[in-house]
Amino acid sequence: MQLTHGIVGRWQRFAESHALIAEMAKFSGLSFLVAALQYLLLTFLPVLLFTYTGWGETPAQLLHVTLGPIDTYVFDYPVTGDALGGLSYFVAFVLMLVISQGVNFPLQRNVTFKSHGNVWFQLAWYAVALVLITMACSLLMSLYVPFLAAHLDPAIYNLAVTVINGGVQLVIYFPVFKIIFPADKARESADERELVAA
Repeated sequence: MQLTHGIVGRWQRFAESHALIAEMAKFSGLSFLVAALQYLLLTFLPVLLFTYTGWGETPAQLLHVTLGPIDTYVFDYPVTGDALGGLSYFVAFVLMLVISQGVNFPLQRNVTFKSHGNVWFQLAWYAVALVLITMACSLLMSLYVPFLAAHLDPAIYNLAVTVINGGVQLVIYFPVFKIIFPADKARESADERELVAA
């Protein structure tokens, strides 16, 4: 019990003197938990939807993009004959996103950023950021996912997609969340002092 109190006490002292670093550590830890949830959902949902619906036979290729040599879709899930393609995978991806972000929003707002702003305003901006970041990450995914799908076992494929996509989102989401979930003024001043000192 004393060991636990000692660890908690050291963490609290560290968090008080290095608020921004502690916030980033909490953000990263919670993000990895959410990524694990995403991985589990992407492991089982596509198989369930492919098995119990006919959606795997319908392509889900949305928002066509042509940029020089790049000719792809923002959401590119062609029919592959297995659970990794078609409308069944796209629907699984959307369900995974809704479920995982339904967990992520309150965790990041209340635990990481300890924000007390208007929850509906924050939720609206969170949804906008989620859609824009998801579209950007999906466009990137359309460039590397075909390669991964062709060369990796499905379980490793899902892990690789989760890690790459999660890593990109980790870098993008932290500054966005700092804007969406503002801290009180005293904490913001401490964060600014910490950045100047670094």
